[in-house]
Amino acid sequence: MPRVVRYLLSIAFLPIYCISFIVPRNRNIWVFGSWHGEKFADSPKYLFLYVKRNYPEIRAIWLSHRARVVQELTREGYEAYKALSLKGFLYSLRAGCTIVSHSQADINGFATGKAKKIQLCHGTPLRTLGCDSSMKAFLMPDKRKGKVRATIAELANKVYPLSLFRYDVLTATSEEAEEKLRSGLRDNTNRLYVTGYPRNDALFDVDWLASNQCDYLDNIKSKVSFEYVITYLPTWRQFSEGDVDLFGGYGFEVSEAKQMLESLNAIFITKTHYGGKKLNLASRGELPLRVYIPSDDELPDIYPLLKKTDILITDYSSVYFDYLLLNRPIIFAAFDIEEYTRGKGFYYDYDEVTPGPKAKDWPEIFRLIREIIENDHWKQEREAVCKRFNKFRDNENSKRLFETIREILGK
Repeated sequence: MPRVVRYLLSIAFLPIYCISFIVPRNRNIWVFGSWHGEKFADSPKYLFLYVKRNYPEIRAIWLSHRARVVQELTREGYEAYKALSLKGFLYSLRAGCTIVSHSQADINGFATGKAKKIQLCHGTPLRTLGCDSSMKAFLMPDKRKGKVRATIAELANKVYPLSLFRYDVLTATSEEAEEKLRSGLRDNTNRLYVTGYPRNDALFDVDWLASNQCDYLDNIKSKVSFEYVITYLPTWRQFSEGDVDLFGGYGFEVSEAKQMLESLNAIFITKTHYGGKKLNLASRGELPLRVYIPSDDELPDIYPLLKKTDILITDYSSVYFDYLLLNRPIIFAAFDIEEYTRGKGFYYDYDEVTPGPKAKDWPEIFRLIREIIENDHWKQEREAVCKRFNKFRDNENSKRLFETIREILGK
């Protein structure tokens, strides 16, 4: 949902938002949503499934802005509604808590005034965020911006229903990540909890997931056999997105990729970030059998794929912090790091926290893939970085978070 539309809806639904502070809440009604209401994915998805499987007394309801998501979940036997439908409003008004991955815009934030708000966060901070970022949003209550502007921001965040600052619980994967979240949000409260991300439970075997298979990979297996899965997940870019070519601009040749993949008996899957749809390979002609570019509808959730991935290629995406839990090879394709850091800074020295070889272009990546399959000598470095950024290395993040939310609701 575009930001301007959200602001206009905030004004239109202001009476309902005010009413939502006085409507009695039911602690056993939990409303979930993710990715701006577009997908059934990320940590809210896995907490939702955990609650549905283990706690039938909790009425877990998924809200989405897409009819397709609602229809698919309904067919699978889950309770789901359009976020701005009548039932979307009614259950948002009655919900004891809301659980989101990005913001209250994931669900129906206009009717959740008195609900406990749980922000599961989208990733471990590598890039600067919030008040620490060089690309600050106007509604960040940072006093260093000036007293008047800071006061306006504080008032707006107290009133605006979709504000990032209206959360009762935020999650982190470690004390290290918690520190950066506190810094970026200028937060000195006790609303940050180190539980681990529920989505990372999917990287391990869990009995409460009815199926932890990757349907997208299963479909590929029906067409071609393979031994290795190589996945490329670049992050999004906020600047000159239409001019960025992460493939042809850095020497990606389809014929060379095909030869390499066939010789290794591997497949190559690239899924560009939700916010970077223009960064794709589709314009490079017909792709060979071993190269795949799933759409968001074909692969809305990358975590089943991540579990099956043998080599991850990424740049500045925090997904690699999660993948470290598997201690498998990572190649860092920081092709445009100089340009990228001019638009978005890092909390860390990039080389210090990226345990894997760095490549300047695709020919070098193809060479590194061959080398790392034969001799992976980055295991200790990955283990060290993983311990720093992932406090827990198990499949109980959803359990820890559930217990935290129950405690918060009981206060």
